[in-house]
Amino acid sequence: MTTLQYGGKEKEKEKEKEKEKELRLTPFSMEIEPEEGPYARLYEDIIDRGTEALLERFKRYAINRRTAIESLKGRIRVFKASFDPKGPASKRVVAVDAGRNGTNLRFAYIPIYGAAAVLIENWALKEEPLCVSGPPDLWPIETDPERRENLLHMSLEFYLAKKAALRWKPDYLLLDGGIVLNPRLCPSNDSSFQYEGDFLYAAMNVLDLLETCREIGIVLAGFVKRTQMNHYGKLIKNPGVRDMIFLNPILELGCYTEPFKVSNRVVEMYRRLCEDLNFHPSLVEIYSSYVKTGPFPYRIEIPAFCLNSLSDTVSLVYTMADSEGIPYPIHEADRYTRITRPTSNIHTLVLFSKALDLVKRGEISPEDLDMLLLQYGEGWALNGEGIEVEDSP
Repeated sequence: MTTLQYGGKEKEKEKEKEKEKELRLTPFSMEIEPEEGPYARLYEDIIDRGTEALLERFKRYAINRRTAIESLKGRIRVFKASFDPKGPASKRVVAVDAGRNGTNLRFAYIPIYGAAAVLIENWALKEEPLCVSGPPDLWPIETDPERRENLLHMSLEFYLAKKAALRWKPDYLLLDGGIVLNPRLCPSNDSSFQYEGDFLYAAMNVLDLLETCREIGIVLAGFVKRTQMNHYGKLIKNPGVRDMIFLNPILELGCYTEPFKVSNRVVEMYRRLCEDLNFHPSLVEIYSSYVKTGPFPYRIEIPAFCLNSLSDTVSLVYTMADSEGIPYPIHEADRYTRITRPTSNIHTLVLFSKALDLVKRGEISPEDLDMLLLQYGEGWALNGEGIEVEDSP
């Protein structure tokens, strides 16, 4: 009799544990508590004393910039772009952008990225945009998953740009970002074998795009919005100030600098790949120029075979720029490809919902669902009151 009572209690305990586990595993049951501020003394150190110390350093930085500007005057050739709505800006223009916003789960990082291409002609959007998403994948032990995702989303942008060039044969093709990959994306000693392969594939996509534009006669340019280059600072041996900070007081609206040749380890890798694939080395000669289309200068990259069309390209981006200096085609491509945090959250919830269906069909165990919870520290932009919109990185 005692044994029967004991067994009954055990069953009840097991049922309670199952209910508790179910509640813990279901992301819908999660409550998002309001974020608390730091400890008062820490807050004072960061907000009060911290900003005072930063202002002292900022004053020295401002003096440093003024000195640098005086050193650069007369050493930078500046040209004025033409503002002509009926000129290059009215031509057939394709813009391509890519977005990303992966999810870090308990068991793996899930990359989420995609690219879109739009065709603009006479200032109007033509046809349906071309879209492509990155293949579904799981990265359980990737050293730096966001870096790899960044690389792959740029690779996808180059790939789609070539497809758009072949389909629409535009006069101009604008990339949101550079033709030369960011040197920070170069493989390092601790990079995985898969990462090295991804980098090689991205570089091959760049070469294919360059060769396609050269053969068809398309003017290709990269529009770099977040530039941290220090080309001019190195000329005056002042590496502590970014070029755009030097140039902002020097360049007037619509002005651009004389192009200079881009030289870094990424270009060198492009060149070696050119030799291996029997492309002409001049294919990867890339030049850069700064153009002030808004409150601050932006940087554009253009291959050597398009250099004769630089003035027309600058006229296009200047004429089509909005109040922030972003050309209309780039803005449209960005709008179609932006992957926000709520979108990433919805992807996670749908994945969890479909995993529950697998549990019902007996294909996986309920205990397996703990792997689909968000990594500690990962936030939700979805809450009970709706969607809190966050920009993608």
